Amino acid sequence: MTALSESAAPPRRKPDYGQARFRLVRLALGQSHRFGRYRLFTMGLTLAVLLGVPLAGVARVDLWGGAHRMLGEPVGLLLGLATVSVAIAAFYGATFLLNMIAGRIFCGFGCPVGQLHRLSDAIDALSRDAAGRRRAWLKLAGFALLLAGATSLWWVGPGVYVAGGWAMLAAWGALGAGVGLAVLHARGWRWNFCRKLCPIGLYYSVVQTGGLVRIHFDERLACTDCNACSGICPVHLDPRHLDQLLDSPGGLAFSDMPAANHCLSCGACVEVCEHMTRKEPLPAAMGFRSPRR
Repeated sequence: MTALSESAAPPRRKPDYGQARFRLVRLALGQSHRFGRYRLFTMGLTLAVLLGVPLAGVARVDLWGGAHRMLGEPVGLLLGLATVSVAIAAFYGATFLLNMIAGRIFCGFGCPVGQLHRLSDAIDALSRDAAGRRRAWLKLAGFALLLAGATSLWWVGPGVYVAGGWAMLAAWGALGAGVGLAVLHARGWRWNFCRKLCPIGLYYSVVQTGGLVRIHFDERLACTDCNACSGICPVHLDPRHLDQLLDSPGGLAFSDMPAANHCLSCGACVEVCEHMTRKEPLPAAMGFRSPRR
């Protein structure tokens, strides 16, 4: 994290994870930042893999038409299931290796579930902007549709969606249910899923090794103690103290692991910190102290 450190650590107050956080999210949404461009690319890459593997016939089980595929060749159901299982394992293996090398960068920039939560945050952050809120809802629904559609194509051929009859109705119904579940997850669980229940995040937190890409608190500069970085953190960490052990993170997460192991490397703290220290101070009404000039 390129900002901040405290020469003599001032007393820290507990950050507000309610409306104060959404005000910070709204502030971040109003700024153009390099992380947004990075995330657009990495999320596009994730969706390209999810869509490309079944569409190219690399791995697919076709529960409707029986057109099971392995590396582009037709196979039987059992071999198709085995191929899909291997492809899923390979995808998670790739993210595991990425985590070992670069830290939890996939969580912050490539995970589609995290993106659902991020888009859901935008809806509440723009609660007083009717047009912005509608756009945020459309973005959430659109992304949920892409994700549900990509997932469905691992299990049915694309032809079922235009086949007519009951098969087409069932396919569109299942797709609609998938979109609904994704939106409900985003609106209900939010980041608590990443913080407490994600089984992938569980082993990420255990094998985290302080990778090449991580949030770093720069102690060469004086921290203004505005608390915006901890206020915007989606998993309730203080980015200035990621070396501290968490004794009771809750859920599936292990206790007594460094806070850095639970950090999603989403960069939200960096975005708001850069704004606070280099651009405009936040209004006092937001509940966070603005940087001293």
